[in-house]
Amino acid sequence: MKENLISKLKYLEKNENMTILMAAVTGSHSFGVSSAHSDIDVRFIYVHNDKRTYLSLSQPVEVIHLKQGLYDMEGWDLFKSSRLTVKSNPALFELFQSPIKLVTHPDYLRKMNDLITDCYSKKTLGHHYYRMMTDNLQQLAKPMESERKELKTWVQVYRSYLILVYIIQQGSLPPLSVWELLDVVSIDQEMKTRMTRIFKAKQKDECMNINDSEKNLSLLKGKSLFLKNEITKLPPGKNMETELNQLIWTILK
Repeated sequence: MKENLISKLKYLEKNENMTILMAAVTGSHSFGVSSAHSDIDVRFIYVHNDKRTYLSLSQPVEVIHLKQGLYDMEGWDLFKSSRLTVKSNPALFELFQSPIKLVTHPDYLRKMNDLITDCYSKKTLGHHYYRMMTDNLQQLAKPMESERKELKTWVQVYRSYLILVYIIQQGSLPPLSVWELLDVVSIDQEMKTRMTRIFKAKQKDECMNINDSEKNLSLLKGKSLFLKNEITKLPPGKNMETELNQLIWTILK
């Protein structure tokens, strides 16, 4: 898979006259719950090769997208991704946390990882994953169009919950793998067993009858107020605009 993805990225580099600084597989593959039918999501950061692009009246292309079958590839220009970094953007966090790296510019990756580790707002991430959890819980309270859709929604609920609990308990940025999260976070055994069953079903692309949904909906809704209160205690992060500007100037030289 990697060779095919790298080949597609090289095609994009040539076709769009840009250089990819960092690319990784995101989504279910990076979470550890992909099946044979899962989409392959790739996200990347790029810089235009013609530096005059950044000094022209017309704005440079900030997003490049390629969709082919199961492949969904999207890239963000260096300036756009840097603005997202300043805001502690969760999608950018998941890109750099992905264990499946495809392209890496060593200096860029090292400096970005350092900035994300030192400056990213855990509070911003906490609010994001809390919204993701509660939004998906609201969807589960309604009739679902299929068992497969219900299963995928539960995966998002549990993944968000585990990330939230990890940030609150550990006080650090979480891994993406649901299996790593399950190993570290402290939750009751009944919930851990159910999560394991749901994640394995997603991996096998099994349509299963989730017969205890109502009980677990009530359980998670009961925990939501505690989580919401704990998020307010998380650190807000640090300003990193100066460091990002310096990084951009170095790359554009």
